[in-house]
Amino acid sequence: MKLVAFTSFKGGSGKSTTLMAVASILAETGVKIACFEADDNEPLSAWQEYGRQINTWDDNCHIFGALDVDQFGASYEEAEANGCEIGLIDTRGGGSDLNQAVLINATMVIIPTGISVIEVDEALETLKYVVEFMKAMKIARPVGISVNRVPTGKLSKSEEDSLALLREMPTLDAKLPARRIYSEMKSLGHLHLYHKALLETPSKRIAAGHTQVALTETRTFTDELMAALEGES
Repeated sequence: MKLVAFTSFKGGSGKSTTLMAVASILAETGVKIACFEADDNEPLSAWQEYGRQINTWDDNCHIFGALDVDQFGASYEEAEANGCEIGLIDTRGGGSDLNQAVLINATMVIIPTGISVIEVDEALETLKYVVEFMKAMKIARPVGISVNRVPTGKLSKSEEDSLALLREMPTLDAKLPARRIYSEMKSLGHLHLYHKALLETPSKRIAAGHTQVALTETRTFTDELMAALEGES
């Protein structure tokens, strides 16, 4: 099983949202996924609960607890035994023993960030920590920054400067814009099934147009991430 770690020192960086977006697309394509819950706030468990309540949960996606090193190890083994092909883990902030165990076992590390000056600074600090940790552990893993919550309108000078700086870093080309549907992802279940439910309700077909745009964006993002991951085969 290949493991993608979404990590950042900063809370609210978009780790959970990015993971949910990727999981939705992988589940849509029939990939059996393990999502590991390492955040004490348990956003993934809440996501699953909401999705099941409104029948938008895809059973290709499985949630496993990973709140400490022992639980992560046991859950990882269980996920592999259950035939999960891809693991996605939403880590907590900081450089804890759990985060270090995740970094050691990850096939790829993704550092989500918005484009405010503070967010970019935190992302670069996380990138520095991850690279130095891997160097100290004598392991080589691809590490990339992913950009989310990019305004769909005109960018400010500081936002343009942030994007210019990120282009100098190992950053994914595909970005997730600032859209309401992403901020509400936790309450919607899997995006492709939520979109299908909207299409089946005549009064909500306009809303379905917005979800179609988000699906296109998340498919592009996930395709790029998976292509990089396949390069690690």
